[in-house]
Amino acid sequence: MIEMEHVSKRFATGGTPAVDDLSLSIPEGITVALVGPSGCGKTTTMRMINRLIEPSDGRIIVNGEDVRSVDPVIFRRHIGYVIQQVGLFSHMTIAQNIGAVPKLLGWPADKIKARNEELITLVGLDPAMLSRYPRQLSGGQRQRVGVARALAADPPVLLMDEPFGAIDPIARTRLQNEFRQILRNVRKTVVMVTHDIDEAVRMGDRIAIMRGGKIVQYDTPDEILLRPVNAFVEDFVGADRALRRLSLYEVGKLMEPLGEDAGAHRIAVDADLRNALSAMIAVNTDRLTVVDATGAPVGIVTRDAITAL
Repeated sequence: MIEMEHVSKRFATGGTPAVDDLSLSIPEGITVALVGPSGCGKTTTMRMINRLIEPSDGRIIVNGEDVRSVDPVIFRRHIGYVIQQVGLFSHMTIAQNIGAVPKLLGWPADKIKARNEELITLVGLDPAMLSRYPRQLSGGQRQRVGVARALAADPPVLLMDEPFGAIDPIARTRLQNEFRQILRNVRKTVVMVTHDIDEAVRMGDRIAIMRGGKIVQYDTPDEILLRPVNAFVEDFVGADRALRRLSLYEVGKLMEPLGEDAGAHRIAVDADLRNALSAMIAVNTDRLTVVDATGAPVGIVTRDAITAL
């Protein structure tokens, strides 16, 4: 659990606070996306959690401990950190990069080796890549290694600063989906900074929308898209928020029994309803046949059902 109690940060004496009397409670095991316009304080907020930036006022408690009561270097070794530019050590192999923090923590070599092999597989890379150097990997592969390195010492908290921002749009969506799957297998408390509301909706169990160093709305993606608290949030999430909300639901949650009049066009059971509606419009139909991972029909989804939602 992470608790931020009346936290403020001023970078100049008497200046306007970058973060202003912010209180935020993050339950264990969920992903919170901090999102807002440039200069809203989201990155400063996240960096205060692992003391890369010291707060001017207030308290930050991680797992029941005030972060200012512990050695910051030792504290950071127990918090995973993923940044946009990855920050891998170019002179070290992938294995050495992933194992850097466990080595600092005094893990034996055989345990580090086993952990490297476990994590490289978890992030979807070939274990043969462990002997390569960062320059020999693509941008998407380096980003996966960055995630593996952040998870290496099995930290309870993972901080992510625009983690997919430098990746092309197709690879970004794929990595986001894969990372969501990783988080289902390794329960972590994640705080992620993003400027992209679509990414926040896709990744966050909860979203904190910030403006002027304050949190304007903190809630589930569904609630924020359904009931924005004011005109700023409504404008920030966009006029197409109803369509964005459809991306929160999988086709399988809304499908109906398979009948004789099933549509000729198909969609995967784990596709989201936004993609389903887009497919219906593209082929001018009001229903799609839902198929499982083997391609077998398991139901139908209709435009009327999506519209009702």
